[in-house]
Amino acid sequence: MLTPKSIVRVEQPLKRVSRRTIAGYGFGDFGFNLYATGLNLYLLYYYTDVLGIAPAVAGLIFMIPVIWDGISDPLMGWIATRTSSRLGKFRPYILFGAPFVGLSFVGMFAAPVWFPDQVVAASLISHLLFRTLYTVASVPYSSLAAAITQDSQERGIMAAVRIMSAMAGGVVTAATLPELADYFGEGNFREGYVLTGLLYALVATAVMSVVFFTTSEKPVAPTQVQLTTAQTLTFVKSNTAFWILCAASFIGIIGSTMGGKAMVYYISYYVGHPDAVSTILSLGILGACAGIPLWTLVARKHSKRAAWIMGGGGVVIGNCIILALEIIDVATLSALAIFSGVCGGSVAVMFWSMLPDTVEFGEWRSGVRDDGILFGLCQFISKAGSGLGVGMIGLFLSFIGYSANEAQSEEALQGIRMATFLIPAVCSLGSVAIITLYPLDAFTHRRIVRALLWKRRKTPLS
Repeated sequence: MLTPKSIVRVEQPLKRVSRRTIAGYGFGDFGFNLYATGLNLYLLYYYTDVLGIAPAVAGLIFMIPVIWDGISDPLMGWIATRTSSRLGKFRPYILFGAPFVGLSFVGMFAAPVWFPDQVVAASLISHLLFRTLYTVASVPYSSLAAAITQDSQERGIMAAVRIMSAMAGGVVTAATLPELADYFGEGNFREGYVLTGLLYALVATAVMSVVFFTTSEKPVAPTQVQLTTAQTLTFVKSNTAFWILCAASFIGIIGSTMGGKAMVYYISYYVGHPDAVSTILSLGILGACAGIPLWTLVARKHSKRAAWIMGGGGVVIGNCIILALEIIDVATLSALAIFSGVCGGSVAVMFWSMLPDTVEFGEWRSGVRDDGILFGLCQFISKAGSGLGVGMIGLFLSFIGYSANEAQSEEALQGIRMATFLIPAVCSLGSVAIITLYPLDAFTHRRIVRALLWKRRKTPLS
């Protein structure tokens, strides 16, 4: 086992990743986020206000698939890591999984329309199917980052491009999904959402395929030829950097999910401008996208941890300002949405930049490397935070007496306001507190990678 004092310098420059690969890999998240933003921003609203499902039941439709994610995400990581093909471990799942993810996305909106007498069951089953197929493609996609390069700085650039593409996909979805549903359905939102889902699926499938054709996997010689279950469990257990990162992300995602879902209701009922929902949500995502170069620079000058702390602190400040001043002016709310977006973007970029670094940290601590398991576990934790956040919003709306498409009571309005700003602020503060414990910076990670390279040259494969 290596110790910090035993890390040695190995002056062997790592091969640089081409701009084509960085752009192609990052662009893939545009496609994934067409799905993710549609689910995160509008699916709960679709369930409650279009299909007429009770908020508590709609929340459970989100929460139940999270239990399945706890099995499917790590399992997919385990399968992908152990895949051996001439196309690589991860890339085939992205290419061949993309069309099926698209079909299941359409099915999420279509199934309740096709089975109007079993709306709840159809919604739950189609949601489970989508999450399963999304896992098949998205876990390998996330894992691919660690297989493309081991350079922490390059991973930071890849994460920045990825998040910018994801934000672009988010902006497109936030700005167009309700309007396209209205346009395609000619006022019939049930049919309109199905047709809009089909359009998104076609675009996302093409974009996700780009990842396959622009990237390649660099095989990393492991310290063992074959990992046993015990070795994998030891590896995961000892990777403190991974667990700190996931804990900070989990808390933050719960808050941001609740805030994002509640924002739709806040603008529609508290502010009284449902027509401004798409604009304000889109501006928040644009703000996050615009802030990515700033946070990438901060991470390079200081550390990824510092960028997370500064950005997360900004989210707390922005939410507290809106909460304290009870802002209902659309222009002011839009400006603060941009500010919160800029700050919140730091967490997204730093998370996907820091996660691949924990792979080498875990290998250095335990001597075992299993990229797919880590990314599968991490994706489950992220989805668990998101699912829990949505479920909590559904239960919370039911608790405060929310009634769809009606004037809300004062208690309901204040509850929506708290869910939109206070809960996200508290969660963001908790996320910042946890990430202060993260043990890696660029210098430490670089030394770990070089020590691992030296160890692999000294250890013959059996």
